[in-house]
Amino acid sequence: MSFGEPFFDRLILHLDGTHAGPMNMAVDQAWLEHSTIPVLRIYTWDQPTVTLGYAQSLPKLQDALPGWPVVRRWTGGGVVLHQEDYTYSVIVPSADPWSETTALESYRRIHGSLAEALSQNGHPGCRLALQEDVIEAPFCFVAPAVHDVIRGPVKVAGAGQRRGKLGLLHQGSVQQVILKPEFWTQWATRLAKEVLTVETAPEPVLARATELERRRYALPEWLADRDDHLPRI
Repeated sequence: MSFGEPFFDRLILHLDGTHAGPMNMAVDQAWLEHSTIPVLRIYTWDQPTVTLGYAQSLPKLQDALPGWPVVRRWTGGGVVLHQEDYTYSVIVPSADPWSETTALESYRRIHGSLAEALSQNGHPGCRLALQEDVIEAPFCFVAPAVHDVIRGPVKVAGAGQRRGKLGLLHQGSVQQVILKPEFWTQWATRLAKEVLTVETAPEPVLARATELERRRYALPEWLADRDDHLPRI
């Protein structure tokens, strides 16, 4: 099956800069809260960083982690080591009907499109992992899940998702390959019929991200127990 048909009518391609872990997580959530059209955000890290899945236990994993800063994601999935990877997020607000795509199907479609883009840009042989490729382990890139992107025995792309009344947040990482800078623009044009490229998020997104960084993602309580200082609804 080809995944070449665009998913979206319009898409914002946010070629973001470099941030610390808490701000990177905060910007994704802020986009989900404020955007009315899908966003593909590309970003980097100010230093090697570990992200944990929303439901993972830090005490159980602590001894196996490198001595890097650690931040907890709002999405699920396993431990990801961000050092030489390429990090992206697909953010689909609830206003877009595509946000109602089921969890498994959205994962399959996003990664299917990514695998095709990788195969056509210097990395032939990328495909979606099948059930027989699955490995159970807490570290994401040694443990392919169904519909992750693999190339031979090597996992090259995985992600975590969060779904709710705000829409869909898909936070992904691409590893074990070298990508040219233009790759993300090329993939964006596969995802949407019309692409608007920005390097700076709108002021409401930035303001909300600053608040989320301070009141959620930078807190020791969030890292330890998913507790934050945000108002309860």
